Amino acid sequence: MRISKTQFKKYTKCHRYYPLDQINLKKLESNIEGYDEEDIIDILSSMFDVETGEELLEIDEKTEALLDFYKDVEKEALKQATKTFGVPFTYVESTKQQKQFSFTDEKGHEYYSYLDGYAETEEEAIVIEVKATTTAKFRELGYTEKKVFTSLFIDQEGILKTRSDFSKSEKLQTAYQKLFNRYHDIGKYVFDLAVERYIIEHSANYNKSKKHKYYLAILNNQYIFDGEYINNEPNYRQINGQNLICFVDLTEITEQYLPKIEKNKEELVDYIEKNQLEPLEIYPGCEMTKPNKCYYFPVCWKKLKEKGSILEILEKSKKFVDDDENKYSLEKMIEKGYYSLGDVPYEWLRDDNRRIQRDCFDHQKEYFDKQKTCLGIDEIKYPIYHLDFEGFPAPLPRFRGEKPYMQSLFQFSLHIERKPGVCDFSKDCYSFLAKDFSDCREKLIKEMIRLIDLRNGGCVLVYNKTYEYTRIKELSEIFPKYNKELKKINNHVFDLLDIVKGNKKLYQSLGFTEAESKKVNYYDNGLQGSYSIKKVLPLFSDLSYKDLTITNGNQAIIAYSQFKYLDEEKIEEKRKELIAYCTQDTWSMVVVLQGIREKCN
Repeated sequence: MRISKTQFKKYTKCHRYYPLDQINLKKLESNIEGYDEEDIIDILSSMFDVETGEELLEIDEKTEALLDFYKDVEKEALKQATKTFGVPFTYVESTKQQKQFSFTDEKGHEYYSYLDGYAETEEEAIVIEVKATTTAKFRELGYTEKKVFTSLFIDQEGILKTRSDFSKSEKLQTAYQKLFNRYHDIGKYVFDLAVERYIIEHSANYNKSKKHKYYLAILNNQYIFDGEYINNEPNYRQINGQNLICFVDLTEITEQYLPKIEKNKEELVDYIEKNQLEPLEIYPGCEMTKPNKCYYFPVCWKKLKEKGSILEILEKSKKFVDDDENKYSLEKMIEKGYYSLGDVPYEWLRDDNRRIQRDCFDHQKEYFDKQKTCLGIDEIKYPIYHLDFEGFPAPLPRFRGEKPYMQSLFQFSLHIERKPGVCDFSKDCYSFLAKDFSDCREKLIKEMIRLIDLRNGGCVLVYNKTYEYTRIKELSEIFPKYNKELKKINNHVFDLLDIVKGNKKLYQSLGFTEAESKKVNYYDNGLQGSYSIKKVLPLFSDLSYKDLTITNGNQAIIAYSQFKYLDEEKIEEKRKELIAYCTQDTWSMVVVLQGIREKCN
């Protein structure tokens, strides 16, 4: 069997991934030990729609759509590697034309890996693995003591290395061990490179006489693009001593990782030989509390996909505490067989909000704190400017003042509600949307300032204000001549989420106790543990995003990214779809506020 680096990483997540993958690939031709055709059909029904054959498992459409943008990161990384290491690295667009290493084990299984970057000198070979992540998480790995932060990694002329003295600090040692956790935000990249190294160093074409160095190439989160273009291409030159690309030296760390990879390989061979679908149990690779769960999570954990699942629990990071004061994580509860909210003993819920949620679940009712909510609504000043932004998080900064992945705004929608409940879907709606893929930020600022007239008071209502507030602050820094107007808008931002869910600081300022202020204002089983606008809206309206071509933020990003390649006519089609989506977002806020206002009245 041929096993790529990517397959190796997936198959070693748990005992079940390999046989499930075989069922997915071979369908009814699968030959899994102990499973007949009926069993296979039952599993396939979780993967494919029985009537249409449509795949039910989630595909990362955004990553696929933005593939060209990630390729540009690889080009820049290898360009910078040539300068940093003084040897030529060549970018190859087709993966199968990249440098390849492979080996075959004693069971006849072939393991192979393609390398993003590879170069040799007379004395050493340099391996570069490009990842479209940033240095932020590496720089932030460490500890804070007496308000002084100490990072595990230090920057040596654009190369991040672990401190040589980290072993002298127990806290830095703890941080260091996270590098060996393949499910940690950084550890997953270390694991990837360690698997690559394992394959390289077991290959027949591995030159043992040369010293091999292993690096991650990642984006420098401290790099600010100055906007210089040459021949219509961005010139990512060094600015204030900062390069766009940094390298993380993982040579010593991946060497320590190799025995773990060897054990992973032995386990994988065992999975393949047995070819069995092992009984269900929780593995770290399930990552069930993370947004990007295991691909086969819906197949293994059908019960946890049902309404009322324990995964809907509010404040997931909090422990459950039993009668003997033993504490259990969410994963441990599932391991003990608590799949539903109703399965958890009520006494184990030590948090007011969890008890509110449980009461709603048990009695199929709605919870509403009228007093808190009504006083919160009184804080909203008219006219209300319901505002929503759409931004493009380009891996490589596109315009002056941007950093990698900075949300580059290309659209806003605005509904103006001049008196309570007085707002028309069409007549009171205003919007701005870029006409192409060029820099439209200043035009967006001017139009937003023109429309949001706060001279006679009012407020700018958003949903989950961190996004809009941060974007406006960034624009004021990049375009300082609009600082006064933009700061005024930010000073009038009010979060509708504070009305729907609650906000400790707001309600304490209104005279409520800390305990009262921590409680949610509203809960309904339809929320399923989430206060996203798309979960809240159906509880107050028949409005739906289902009839729209673009139904979520990721699809909006994908649509805008296509502006780079489409002609004017096609762009105009996408613009209509984007305007319809963004308009729905702000109108949803109007509808939700009206619904809550009616509850108060």
